[in-house]
Amino acid sequence: MNRTIFKHTLALVLIALVAALGLAVIYQLTKDTIAKAEADERMQSFREVCPDADRFDPIPGEELTAFNQAHPGAEILEGYRTFDREGNESGVVLSVVSHEGYGGDIVLSVGINKDGTVSGVMVTSMSETSGLGANCQDKDWAAQFKGKKEGPLGYVKNGNPGPGEIDAITGATLTTKAVLEAVNQGLAYALQALEARG
Repeated sequence: MNRTIFKHTLALVLIALVAALGLAVIYQLTKDTIAKAEADERMQSFREVCPDADRFDPIPGEELTAFNQAHPGAEILEGYRTFDREGNESGVVLSVVSHEGYGGDIVLSVGINKDGTVSGVMVTSMSETSGLGANCQDKDWAAQFKGKKEGPLGYVKNGNPGPGEIDAITGATLTTKAVLEAVNQGLAYALQALEARG
């Protein structure tokens, strides 16, 4: 009896080890491909929110880290200075995450022109409720950020936003607040960075 239990236990352990080894090998073989695909998707979103940008120069990570430490809340993950076809600096584009979404983290790309206006917003990752908070990915809803300036931006629920406001997603106030937190963090960084560069 004990010998049978031992054999079954040993067989299960060996199967688990082989499966774990197989998963580790597959991960090692695919991790670079997955990372490249994610980077390509992120750059595509940057091009969409900054349609006039011709060149993207990376913002040093230590600069973004220092800003995040000085401005708690949403976190800037990655950023680029943007330049037009003539080589003139045209603004910045940022990947920003808010940890305050109803379903967890909401990651978005935010483009900001040199004059401090939003050129575009695109949610690139979220786990919000389908039919409610997930509507933050709707292009028409995100389009209302375009042309908004400085901040902090606010929201209204009545469908009649003023100059520094956007219309909230119906039934998804937490999602709206999280997206606004990320956009406002991007605007704060852009204002500081663009002023510093004159």
